[in-house]
Amino acid sequence: MSDIIRREEFGDVVVLHILTTSVDAISAAAIAAECQEMRPITVLDFSEVSFINSAGISALLKFVVNARKAGYQLYAMNVTPHHQKIFKMVEMSRYMPTIEERDLAAYR
Repeated sequence: MSDIIRREEFGDVVVLHILTTSVDAISAAAIAAECQEMRPITVLDFSEVSFINSAGISALLKFVVNARKAGYQLYAMNVTPHHQKIFKMVEMSRYMPTIEERDLAAYR
């Protein structure tokens, strides 16, 4: 288990709980590495994240775009309103829309 990511799997879904409070290029690379074994639906849980720097945004965006091109459905969960604005500004929300935790109940 990574110090940066905790993985929770059920059916076609994997939830990657980001355990660090800040996402930078290093933690974004750890997220991408954890996703080598993706499920058709992958959810990134940002509940612990309070800061994402520009290198983190760039690395996340690259990962998200590549994963979507490969046919995976990606969602973000527990994203702060500030980070939602940033995701929208860089068009990450186009490839990784937000989902509510209650929406996952159907998959569990």
